Amino acid sequence: MRNTHKWTPTRIVKDPRTGKFVTNQKAVYGGSQYIAELQHTMYIPLIEQYIHGRVLDVGCGPVPYYELYKPRITENICVDWGNSPHAKEMLDHFVDLNAPGQLPFADAEFDTIMASDMIVHITRPHLFLAELNRVLKPGGTVFISSPFVYWMGEYPHEYMHFSEFALKHLAADAGFETVHIEAYGGRADVLMDTLNKFMAQGFSNRIFRVFAKLALATGWPQRDRQRTKGPYAQGYAMVIRKPA
Repeated sequence: MRNTHKWTPTRIVKDPRTGKFVTNQKAVYGGSQYIAELQHTMYIPLIEQYIHGRVLDVGCGPVPYYELYKPRITENICVDWGNSPHAKEMLDHFVDLNAPGQLPFADAEFDTIMASDMIVHITRPHLFLAELNRVLKPGGTVFISSPFVYWMGEYPHEYMHFSEFALKHLAADAGFETVHIEAYGGRADVLMDTLNKFMAQGFSNRIFRVFAKLALATGWPQRDRQRTKGPYAQGYAMVIRKPA
């Protein structure tokens, strides 16, 4: 990553009281605060467990998880397209991931790959995953997160929301084996997130945050999530491995 001295936390931040990473409510869009908590509960342990060594952070935007994986890496190479609205000064390479051609890297160059919440912006996901397989070392892992029942976050550059079964199929078709895949969110969470979108700013957002705390205190969203996170999944976190 270039200009590391200019990097600042975005989606997550370390809590100085506990030393743990938590959602950075000051930086996350007000209408996404509810889903961000669900995502980070799942993302953080997986990134800490699987991202290490020489890392390719592809479609990285503002490199939101850099501080999280930094202690376990030797280098991170950041790639995104030239029209990205996020932190361009951090990028090592400007690459249109939907254009024909290959990533500008040799075969088997990376130990692990980050692809967080970006595969929905890929028009040829089967070719994209095959290219990740090419640049990954044998035995290396890829962290992929992807929304499912969720709004279009970067309209109009959003093409496909994949089910669990589609993600597994794409991975296998590209030569990967699935190590872990888990849904986050359920029917109640979809409802809460939709309400959050309506109450995204100002006083209404403060009211929503109070309401969300009360709802979570009842245990209703958590109980409903266990019953409905299959058909009503808001998204998935996935780890895939290139066979050794």
